[in-house]
Amino acid sequence: MSLITACPACQTQFEVTDEQLQAYAGKVRCGECDHVFDARSHLLDAPVSASTEATLAEANTTEATSDAAVYFKVSAEAANADVPTAVPDLPLPDTVSPDFSADTDTDPGPLIPAFLRDVSLADERPAVIETPASQRLFIGLSGLLALLIVWQWIYFTRTSLAANYPPAKPLLQAMCQSLHCEVSLPRDLAQLTIDDADIQEHKERQGVLIFSSVLMNHGTAAQAYPKVELTLTNMADEPVLRKILEPAAYLPASVKVAEGLPPQQEQAVKALLGVDEKLVTGFRVAIAY
Repeated sequence: MSLITACPACQTQFEVTDEQLQAYAGKVRCGECDHVFDARSHLLDAPVSASTEATLAEANTTEATSDAAVYFKVSAEAANADVPTAVPDLPLPDTVSPDFSADTDTDPGPLIPAFLRDVSLADERPAVIETPASQRLFIGLSGLLALLIVWQWIYFTRTSLAANYPPAKPLLQAMCQSLHCEVSLPRDLAQLTIDDADIQEHKERQGVLIFSSVLMNHGTAAQAYPKVELTLTNMADEPVLRKILEPAAYLPASVKVAEGLPPQQEQAVKALLGVDEKLVTGFRVAIAY
């Protein structure tokens, strides 16, 4: 069955068939202005006369069709017929006009209006105003923050810096005078060992034991002298006496404790202990800070 539809853009009338409407979901392209519209929404109620059908049949045999189907103009008789005029729709934007050149039966779906597609959050964001004064302030604060970080690093690593870079030690000590801190010697027990420990009875003094050992520094920097923890045990290996010896208690008077144990050096350890020798049968020794 032949139907008549009118282009909403240029009001040109065309004849369409049910097969053509079903093939492209009712979408047609105007042969005059190339406007794409839904023919089902703009069908006219005027019947097609016999002469009109003959004219359109002759046109169908002479005009070529494209993949989207080119529809034929109605004859002058049908064009001048007394038919109601359809209200034209707004033309589709060129940027979102669907392309029906491909062989597909899929509905392209609703079109997004231009005023929604053009929305951008960046357009609503106020521009940042940068002035030379603000740039100088930012650079100054960044430099101050960098200096603060470096100063904190020097403060917390002053001990290792002084040990690994001896020329820097006077500067670090001068800094600590104003900050009420001190540049102490490193205290790395992993670099120290105590060996050759022995306990003997004093030959001249009754009830006095002589503890002797050797303290060694295997590191590359001087280490602070540690404390020596000495534990005397009985026959059941139970502690009888535990004593912690400070560096001044086991070092000779000639040793300068403040300078620490030099790297790759060893120092003899000796201390006197007053105990009941009958209760002591063994001992354990350790070092700690």
